[in-house]
Amino acid sequence: MRRVIDMKILGENTGLGDQWLTQPKKKSVVLLLIVAFIWILELFGVQALSFGFDYPVPLQKWVGAQVIRFLLDAFFCLGFIVLLPRVFSVVGFIVFLVFAQVAGYYVAVFGRALTLTTIQAQWADGLVGARFDWAYVNWVLFLAMLVTLVLKIWLLFRIKRLGFSRRTLCWTGGAIWVVYCMLVGFSMKWVDSPRKLRKFVTADRLGMTYGFMLLWAGEAVCLNQDQLLLEAVAQRANITDRLSAVEPPLKLTGDVVLIQVESLDWRVLNYHVDGVPVTPFLNRLADQAMLFKVTAFHTNGSGDTDFVMLNAVPPSPMVMTYVLARYPYSETLPQIAERAGYTTAAFHGNSGRFFAREQAFKSIGFDALWFLEELRDICRLPVSLWGIRDDEVLAFSQKLLQKKPAAQPQLHYIITLTSHQPFIYLEPAERTFLPGASSMLDRYFDSMNFVDRNLETYINGLKHGTLVIIFGDHRAMVGYGAAAGSDDCAEYVPLFIHRVGEQLAARQSSRTLPLACSGELTMLDAASYIHRLFRKML
Repeated sequence: MRRVIDMKILGENTGLGDQWLTQPKKKSVVLLLIVAFIWILELFGVQALSFGFDYPVPLQKWVGAQVIRFLLDAFFCLGFIVLLPRVFSVVGFIVFLVFAQVAGYYVAVFGRALTLTTIQAQWADGLVGARFDWAYVNWVLFLAMLVTLVLKIWLLFRIKRLGFSRRTLCWTGGAIWVVYCMLVGFSMKWVDSPRKLRKFVTADRLGMTYGFMLLWAGEAVCLNQDQLLLEAVAQRANITDRLSAVEPPLKLTGDVVLIQVESLDWRVLNYHVDGVPVTPFLNRLADQAMLFKVTAFHTNGSGDTDFVMLNAVPPSPMVMTYVLARYPYSETLPQIAERAGYTTAAFHGNSGRFFAREQAFKSIGFDALWFLEELRDICRLPVSLWGIRDDEVLAFSQKLLQKKPAAQPQLHYIITLTSHQPFIYLEPAERTFLPGASSMLDRYFDSMNFVDRNLETYINGLKHGTLVIIFGDHRAMVGYGAAAGSDDCAEYVPLFIHRVGEQLAARQSSRTLPLACSGELTMLDAASYIHRLFRKML
């Protein structure tokens, strides 16, 4: 009798009496589980597209990581939907749809998952450089998730919650979250500790077990500026110099100019649109100069390329190395060049604050820095749609080289800007290759043709004997398709070594070797070779 009374009281207080699962309530529970299951599959799928093992692992370990992540996703999604009001669930669904596009695009560009470390160090610069374009959208993923979004909202608002008290929902959701926290604690203690981030495990590897949210929590606890600095400094031991092994060093006889061209990828060379070459000057230069197909560093952004070229060591794998204030810059290209008798200058039409380049370049050892602020305020160069346009920057460098004392060799490092994606930084009057181009691919061809024309003007105005090194910073985020005959996702860029007035192609020892055109060489190999040219003068 007492048990009957207790159950009756329990039913009145919590809704757990004999009629707890009436037919309408059963239907509500089923619909809620369906909504949760759809979201679980979406979350698990987006994580699978973002994370991956970057080294071979046993099948058992791979399956184990997937199982743990699926269970975590299941408890998270179910607890979220049960515990929060429907309007919060809808907001969560929409935010997740947007995040899936951002995370997917980041992986497509940089080849790794978006991490908290990157967000904390580079969010401001990322927003400055970001310009939305519909071409960035993964339409297959977006449309699929849009359909499931509508389905989830429709099912969610068919759920009759009137039969469940708020107390029941809170107890149920709370219990689910307790199980979630217990699984997190067990996994982090006995399976994959976030402390591994400090030693050998990458964010992508840890994300395979935990997904984004717990990965970011692990980064917040286990990584700081000191740890990131240690990892970046440790990379200095991983140098390569395979180009020097096959190419005799060139003798430096005059000025040296290095031009880092934004979005210049290997595929654009000898590419034609309606029978017209996109880069006619670079095509001709490829027949005259030493030419190499190299793999670019693009883990954190364009700054990885100039960091590697100027330091001849790999960049940080976690964050743009320039933002690490105490990074020890030593034996940099400007420092070596100065000992060889050169004065050095860096040029970029963007702000010196962008990715902290100004402060880093001072530590690297340039004698003069010409960023947007100096070019605009001191030289009175006009500001274009974004920063100082490439033709203005190139003309300014050319002017400085022409008026310098003949006995004082110069090293100029130029970073171009105008051909930055989404390739909208050319005024209509400068779009002469494909006037009125609307697609991102066509805008890219227009931008590269503009750069090609101005590179020709610049190099034709240099003195005989000037060594010019031209290279791309990373591939362009455009799809050529089969017409280019190469992988759209490969980070292959061209590297030209040209001496004005000479045919260096004839003396390139590796001209016909696979090493020169396979992409096996990296930008680090190229940087090591160029640094060696200056060391030979010491």
